[in-house]
Amino acid sequence: MKNPDFIREELILCLDLYFRLDYGQMHGRHPSVVQLSNDLKNLNIHQFIPDKESFRSVNSVALKLANFKRLDSNFGGKGMKMGGKMDREIWNEYHGHRNKLEKEAFLIRHLYLDVKDTFSLSDQKANHQSNFLYKFHKNRETDPLVMKVKKEMVLIEAKKLQCEVCDFDAIEFYDEIGRNLMEIHYYKEISDEPGLEASDMKDFIIVCSNCHKVLDKNYGILDYNDIRSLLKKQENG
Repeated sequence: MKNPDFIREELILCLDLYFRLDYGQMHGRHPSVVQLSNDLKNLNIHQFIPDKESFRSVNSVALKLANFKRLDSNFGGKGMKMGGKMDREIWNEYHGHRNKLEKEAFLIRHLYLDVKDTFSLSDQKANHQSNFLYKFHKNRETDPLVMKVKKEMVLIEAKKLQCEVCDFDAIEFYDEIGRNLMEIHYYKEISDEPGLEASDMKDFIIVCSNCHKVLDKNYGILDYNDIRSLLKKQENG
């Protein structure tokens, strides 16, 4: 019994790598191909895998990259004749939209591979005042009720949840699979040991997971306006 065919998420990751390699690098000995093989094995999106030893091996990944070569008009060789119908569908959808492909690949890796605890003290900035203050900060923004209220307030006013740092909209970009992707960040700087005052929704912003990690690592050093300015500066070259 053969292993399951490549599905959409896997093909997106393969095509993302395809455009980051030279044609001569698309072989099973290249470190990026080896890494992709490991990533595909760790996605855990197939319920039944008959042969786990050969599942998404480096050779099968290299073969899939060769399948894309036959669809690439810039490739001077012939590529592999074999390949599924979805190979062509993914190629047609993304080969002219590389930025969209990169974002989609990032989200897939985030959703399926970045499985971590809600927060870790090792993520805090080195000179944060105390573990207690960092825990207070994280507990505020991971409180289920606060998250629910903040998101509902933003939806009523703006009709959508958009990252206030990079403007990313998970539902607009990723459809239903991105419905619960957005988070909230407690950006109020804590200078003293805090009390038990009620949470002010103005002290929270909507953020994507990637921007949230950057904000937490720089908490007390850079705020969300600083990070937003840096991103805008990069976009403008």
